[in-house]
Amino acid sequence: MKIFISADIEGIAGVMRPEQCTPGHPEHQLARGLMEQEVNAAIEGAFAGGATEVVVADSHAQMTNLRAENIDPRARLVQGKPRCLSMVEGIEQQTFDGLFLVGFHSAAGESGVLAHTINGRAFWRIHINGLVMGETDIYAAAAAEQGTPLLLVTGDDQLQNWIAEHYPSVDYVCVKRAISHTCAESISPQAAQRAIATAASTALQHPPQVSTTRLTAPYAMQLQATKPVLADLFSLIPGVTRLDAVTVAYQAEKMETLISLLSAFSYLASTQS
Repeated sequence: MKIFISADIEGIAGVMRPEQCTPGHPEHQLARGLMEQEVNAAIEGAFAGGATEVVVADSHAQMTNLRAENIDPRARLVQGKPRCLSMVEGIEQQTFDGLFLVGFHSAAGESGVLAHTINGRAFWRIHINGLVMGETDIYAAAAAEQGTPLLLVTGDDQLQNWIAEHYPSVDYVCVKRAISHTCAESISPQAAQRAIATAASTALQHPPQVSTTRLTAPYAMQLQATKPVLADLFSLIPGVTRLDAVTVAYQAEKMETLISLLSAFSYLASTQS
C-alpha cells in the first residue's frame, strides 16, 4: 500500500501567526519543527497501518520547510519549486492508495486560522464549477484524477467543519480551535502527534467507498484577485478571460492545467509589492 502526504504549515498545532509561516523569520524555525513532528506522526501511522511506501510533498511557501535529516527515513521527500502539480507533485509518478493532507487550513474568504487559498496576498476567492475552492478541494480533485482517494486531513476546527460537510467519508484530526484569523487554542504538539499517528493508521483500514472530489471535468474557474493590477497581469496569459476589474476566468479539462495556471498567477503576483 502506497500513501502520499502533502504537508502544509498553517494547520499545524501551535501555529497561528503569519511570521511563523515566513521562511527566514526566527519564528519559522519553531514552526517548521512542529510541522516535521506532525509529518513524522503521519508517516509513522501510515506504516503502522500497512503502508509499504510513503512519499511526502513539502508544500508551503518555497516548499523547503522540512529538513530531510529530521524526516522519518522510510519516507521519500519532494521539495522545491516550481512544479506542475504544486502541493501534490509526485502523485502522478505511480499509483497511490491514499492521500493525507497534513497541516491544512480553510479556503480564502472562509473562517479559520490563517485561511487562504494558495496565495493569500493575491487570491481573494476561487470558484471552480461554481463551488468555492480551498486547497483541500483543489488537491483532492487533482489526486482523484490520478485515482487516489483522500483519506485523512489535519488542521483546525473550521476546516474540520468543511471536511465533514463536503467529504464525510474522510477522517479528520482537529489540532486547534480557531479563535480568530491569527489566534488559536491548540492541543499540545505531543497530543497532536499521537492523534495523527492513530488516525493515519486507522484511515488505511477503511478506504472511502465514494468519490473524494467535489468536481468533475471540464473545469470552469473564476478567480477574484485582491486588486485590479493582479487581474491585469493574469489576463496576459492566453486563454484567460477578464470578467471585471478583479475577476478572471479560465476553462480546462484537467486539474493539473488549473494548478499550473494558479502557480503562474502566483509567480506573476510576486512581481507586485
